[in-house]
Amino acid sequence: MLKKTGLSRDTIRFYEKIGLVTPSQRKPGSGYKEYSDVTIERLILISQAKALGFTLNEIKQGINAWQDGELSQDEKIHIMQSKIEQVNEKMEQLNNIKAYLITKLDKIKQGIL
Repeated sequence: MLKKTGLSRDTIRFYEKIGLVTPSQRKPGSGYKEYSDVTIERLILISQAKALGFTLNEIKQGINAWQDGELSQDEKIHIMQSKIEQVNEKMEQLNNIKAYLITKLDKIKQGIL
């Protein structure tokens, strides 16, 4: 599963425990869990959403509502726009931190600090 999803076994088990994915059945004879293509795709989606800054709670609510057809197009657009705004704010914060660190580094190089 690590090769297919980039997620560890423990992470997948945690996602099963909190209800992000349906627990899989054990393969008869080997005892290994067998995951459907749908579950693998969902795990990849979860991984990508986390990388974009979505919390696990947001992912769980969003995936369920999205797949169940509970969200209108306007609601989907609002969710995406809101997350883009949050990402932009985070980028601004990181740029401020970077500028601060560059200033400190320059002062260290000049022997001021």
